[in-house]
Amino acid sequence: MGFRTTASTDVGLARDTNEDSVYSETREDGDVALLAVADGMGGHRAGDVASEAAIEAFVEYVWTHDWEPTPENRQALLGSAARAANAHLREMAAENRELDGMGTTLVGAILEDGEAALVNVGDSRGYHAHGGGIDQVTTDQSLVQQLVEQGQIEPEEADDHPQKHVLSQALGTGDEVEPDTYHLPLDDVLLLCSDGLSDDVPDSEIHDAVAGSPSIDAAAENLVDLANERDGSDNVGVALGREL
Repeated sequence: MGFRTTASTDVGLARDTNEDSVYSETREDGDVALLAVADGMGGHRAGDVASEAAIEAFVEYVWTHDWEPTPENRQALLGSAARAANAHLREMAAENRELDGMGTTLVGAILEDGEAALVNVGDSRGYHAHGGGIDQVTTDQSLVQQLVEQGQIEPEEADDHPQKHVLSQALGTGDEVEPDTYHLPLDDVLLLCSDGLSDDVPDSEIHDAVAGSPSIDAAAENLVDLANERDGSDNVGVALGREL
């Protein structure tokens, strides 16, 4: 049946540089789609360079490698693509001192055969929006998430924790990276986003914005607008895909 995809990003209301990069594309007559969102680390040098370069390396790796259409193979491919993006950033930084210390999150997805495979490094997120609500598919790779999992803080304390944005992993900050991968049957809309959306808009309102939009193109723009209306202090990036 094929897929429809879209992506949108905005600098927000308070920053001069957009460190979010987004990507969406369908191939094979629309039967295979690839989505990605990267959020350059604002506390490091060249966050905008990092996010853009990571997306480019990730996308090139996926599209230049063949895979058998199984969940396991899609997840393995995405994990390898994320590692390739990390290696690319490390090489860039080694060749240019001005890029030393740059980093970025990355969340990406392959849509195929009515299914979605996802990969995540950092705290950008993947959501599955469907008729019954919205589910967060990915788990943040962050210090606060580790504290929640260890029982040191309650989940409801995570949103306001002073170390909320400390990542346990990011692309470009170390020679090795361990991406998390996921798989799910795709029922309705897959949404990838940076924390410029998820920090300021509750999951239920993200669902309502998607469900209430006449198309995923409109949904992408509505989500960006909603993030800016609520706060706007951060860049925001979204990528969406749905089966036709």
